[in-house]
Amino acid sequence: MKTKLFAVSLITASLIATQVLAAAACLQHNRLQSWRAVDDTTMEMTDLQMNRYTVRLKNRCSNLTRPAAQLVTRTWQNLACLSSGEIFTVTAPGLGAVTCSVAEVETAAPGAASAQ
Repeated sequence: MKTKLFAVSLITASLIATQVLAAAACLQHNRLQSWRAVDDTTMEMTDLQMNRYTVRLKNRCSNLTRPAAQLVTRTWQNLACLSSGEIFTVTAPGLGAVTCSVAEVETAAPGAASAQ
């Protein structure tokens, strides 16, 4: 009886862990293909598999919506998932660099329209 209970518990825990991992938004730096500003506090990023992520910033990032803005990562390592607290710089021609910080990253809803 204890063996059956242990087996059922193990299978249930495995299923729950798989669902949690599948739901987690993990955008690795080395898999980033493109990004665009939605507004000055939100970005949409796309990885190599065309998965889209919504990235919300802690504060307003003024250069983010400027034409020809460039993203310079500072603390985001190649294999690490983009997460809360990551810091990056946004530069735009003729303007100084602005430091921005990530508040949250979530997987964009499937089928959501993209403005790219």
